[in-house]
Amino acid sequence: MTLEELEVLLDSCKTGNRLSQKRLYQQFYGFGLSICNRYAHNRGEAEEMCHDGFVKIFSKIDDCAGVGSFKGWIRQIFIRSAIDHFRKYRQSQPVLDDINVAVEISSVGNSALDKLSIEEKLCLVQQLPAAYRLAFNLYAVEGFTTAEIAESLQIAEGTVRANLSKARLRLQDMIIKSDKLSTTI
Repeated sequence: MTLEELEVLLDSCKTGNRLSQKRLYQQFYGFGLSICNRYAHNRGEAEEMCHDGFVKIFSKIDDCAGVGSFKGWIRQIFIRSAIDHFRKYRQSQPVLDDINVAVEISSVGNSALDKLSIEEKLCLVQQLPAAYRLAFNLYAVEGFTTAEIAESLQIAEGTVRANLSKARLRLQDMIIKSDKLSTTI
């Protein structure tokens, strides 16, 4: 889709044209789902986050600054949808400890990490508890600071650091276990 086509499509969506909204949805569904999939525990949860994101996109489409920034704008909406999803279901999540420990995932041998495909790495991240997964993705993938994550999630910054630390430890353990499994086969 060219920038001109996208501009026409966005203008039509701003008028509430359902066919244009459907076309925009079809054009960017894969993009949105790939973002939401990083934060979700499974595909169903990712789809729910993605659909919520599109509801926000269509309700706030007049706020879109322009075609040049559209993809970045919707990317932020999908990330916020994941955060909102976490907040909505946080009551059912376990309470996590507040510690100030930082452990780098690089302590796992690079050879073990290099052996994993992108899909396998995503699968490992999806196995993390929701709070760990969210903090890890916001920090490692999106580049948020621990203070920004704490503010977004309305939790203490120490809790964010604890979640990051525990996410890294669990990922290290899973990577080591997957490496041991692959070397014994």
